[in-house]
Amino acid sequence: MMIFVYAVLVFLILRFCVTLFNFLSNPKLGYYGKHFTDKVSVIVLSADLKPDVNNLLGSIDEQEYRYLDVIVQEDESIAELAARATGKYFLFITPGITLHHGLINNLIYRTKVFNLAVLSLIPTYKASDFLTQCFYPLNDFLLLNLLPLRLVRLSAVPVFAAGSNDCLFFDAAQYEALNWNEKEGRRLPSATELVKLAKQQQLKAEVLLANKLIRNDVVNIDVKHFAQGLLLNFSNSSIAALIYVILVVFGPLIVLLRFEPAFLILPIGLIFMSRVMIAFMTAQSPVRQVLLHPLQMISLFGLMITAIIRRIRRSFKLK
Repeated sequence: MMIFVYAVLVFLILRFCVTLFNFLSNPKLGYYGKHFTDKVSVIVLSADLKPDVNNLLGSIDEQEYRYLDVIVQEDESIAELAARATGKYFLFITPGITLHHGLINNLIYRTKVFNLAVLSLIPTYKASDFLTQCFYPLNDFLLLNLLPLRLVRLSAVPVFAAGSNDCLFFDAAQYEALNWNEKEGRRLPSATELVKLAKQQQLKAEVLLANKLIRNDVVNIDVKHFAQGLLLNFSNSSIAALIYVILVVFGPLIVLLRFEPAFLILPIGLIFMSRVMIAFMTAQSPVRQVLLHPLQMISLFGLMITAIIRRIRRSFKLK
């Protein structure tokens, strides 16, 4: 039992160090004050929810950047959408998000300066109800205590990959050269897979927090799809996800039940500071995130088990 407790404490310290690195390195899209005139093709993916599309199109129309053409996906494949796009850059976005002033110029500047093939932004979310507050913060929680985001760009190793399909910004020439659009049908691959693919082709990719330049108004959550997205943080490894859940959910509980209160200062302090730092990085309420942490960990356990079971069933069907 002591070995397990030591493993939990070491794991908490490592997670805290990764979160601290992210907090200090501040991996956010900046406000650069630069202005460009390059044409950008904005491609709205899977436009099935018309109200969401209308809200998004309204925010695009209000952008101060005017060199845009907008393509809304209906039944076309990704290849057809890319063929219709004429911009120097492609911006793939999903319904349900809102764009704010300065986004396009800042995306172009970042892409030009670092010669990026793909730049993925993690939107700032706004939860609409209690359930989404228990579920949706888990995306940021896993991302920011598992992966130093700055290493996505600084390291050529494909294992350092993450991203969000809510906002994917491509250099059009490199997009077409890699024929990413031929690898999928109607849907883009996950942002994580695209970042890995770029690195495998010796190209540069980056993942940043949107810094309020993109907001995701979370109304409804598809639990199965959301759980599958969480599993992507572990490269779809069920074993890695299960080990993580055991250490992060059950580990602190065992320490709490078996040891004196004086021994709990370290694990509780590490968890508390991690949640506070993640809340500040993602423009959320630190108090709310700390208070909801136990419920979010229960939700994490349920979601990960759901994703693992679905993955096992799918593998048996394929066989």
